[in-house]
Amino acid sequence: MAVTASSPGPYAPASAILDVIKRYRNHSLPSPFDAELLGRVGVSDSLIPRTLQALKILELIGEDGKPTETLETLRRSPEPEFPSQLAAWVRSVYSDVLNLTEPDDDEGKIRDAFRTYNPVGQQARMVSLFTGLCTAAGLRSGDQPKESRPRAQTRKQALPKTIAALKRSTGSKARNTSEFGGVPPALAGLLTSLPPDGGSWTAVEREKFKTAFASLLDFCFEIKDDEGGDE
Repeated sequence: MAVTASSPGPYAPASAILDVIKRYRNHSLPSPFDAELLGRVGVSDSLIPRTLQALKILELIGEDGKPTETLETLRRSPEPEFPSQLAAWVRSVYSDVLNLTEPDDDEGKIRDAFRTYNPVGQQARMVSLFTGLCTAAGLRSGDQPKESRPRAQTRKQALPKTIAALKRSTGSKARNTSEFGGVPPALAGLLTSLPPDGGSWTAVEREKFKTAFASLLDFCFEIKDDEGGDE
């Protein structure tokens, strides 16, 4: 069928299409491909109709739900040849789109290539599917996954700033953290910002301390569910 402006465009998530291909390669899924089969392999109910439609438009299954020769070729391809076969398939089914844009073009230009495709309200998803498949096939060199920092590391960087701000606001004389033996260093550091014995602070400063203290408690000690408690 291929992707053309004269017929509805595919707009399933690229991850769903790639997962079906991977499962068919490695587990030889039974045919025909239908809603029940896609549900068994993990496609959510809301995505099943658009995924079935996309599999047909992308020439992976026929109208009868049976795998096409294209899908069989992808299944039989040895691992070293699979990326080139995947790229050839993407270039074939998206040949009309690739007459107007290139896989490496920016999203705006790719979106323009889909301007005449229907349904219009799903064009953004069509672009996402196209770029996702191009990335998997190695046709988009600019798509690099962003490295995310661990949450704990982010909190470690932020907490000293909270403590420093609290010390500046109270103007208190720092105590030696050795006074708080056995207390985690982060908490000990915060406790040094308390006013000296007999001293005082404002309500605002007190609230800042409480907020910082609560954050540090969560940072230093893992919260476990009560054993044997009611759900």
